[in-house]
Formats: sequence, C-alpha cells, structure tokens
Amino acid sequence: MDHTRLVVRLLISTGLLVFAGFGAPSGQPTAPITEPAKVGFSYLSTTQLKELWRLTENYAMAEVFLRQCGSPPHIESRMRVAARDCVEASALNRVAAYFRRKVTELTGRQAFVCDTEQAKALVKTTRAKVDAAVAEVYSMCRACLFC
Repeated sequence: MDHTRLVVRLLISTGLLVFAGFGAPSGQPTAPITEPAKVGFSYLSTTQLKELWRLTENYAMAEVFLRQCGSPPHIESRMRVAARDCVEASALNRVAAYFRRKVTELTGRQAFVCDTEQAKALVKTTRAKVDAAVAEVYSMCRACLFC
C-alpha cells in the first residue's frame, strides 16, 4: 500500500534530517560519536499518526479477510521482523496492540464469502499487496543510515 510506504519513508526521512546538519568531526574520537537510533511516534505529525492508524485498520481488515479465506498473511509478525531494526520497540508494540484489537473486532463483525472467483482474485491481489508492503518496510529499514 502506498500509504505504508509514505509513513515508513516519513519516519526514516525525519531521522535522516536530524543527522543531516552534522559535519565531520575535527579530531579523532576515541569512542563512536553516534549510536544506532530508531524512529518512533515523536517523529510523526498528527496527520501522519492518523494515517498510521488508518493503515493499521486496513491491514487488520486484510488479515481478517485472508484468514477467513484460508491464506493467513501473519501481518503483525512479519512487519515486526521487517521494522524492528529501525522502529522503536515501544512504537511497534503500540501499533501491534492496536492491530490485534482491530483484528479481534473485525473477526466478530465480518464474514466473507471466499469461494467465488471474485473473492479468489481478491485474495491473490490482497496477499500480493501485503507481501509487497512487508518487503518494502524490510528494504527501507535495511537501507536506514542511522539505525
């Protein structure tokens, strides 16, 4: 999903901007002058936070749909692995808790018919979008310069 990419890029970009103003050190430091940092909620604006929660709800709906149709994507665990090197654990835990709560709510409310050709096609496209989003988060975190 394009919004997931936007949120992750915003998180990473914000962190990069923080470090962009620092120049090369003038002397030989005896200890590293930087240490790995991870992005969190403090890097997001109110609008970006709203978008994050909206996307989390969308992924919860995708999780429920794909589970009911026999193709569970395991979004939470896959996103945790993909983002753990560049996102604060507390932020990951907060999003995961919200995601699980939404999955629970939607599981009780939503029932999908999965045996139609349209549903089967939707399973494939939804699964492909989830897989692409996880791969993109993984790739972006591996490319993070300050994580």
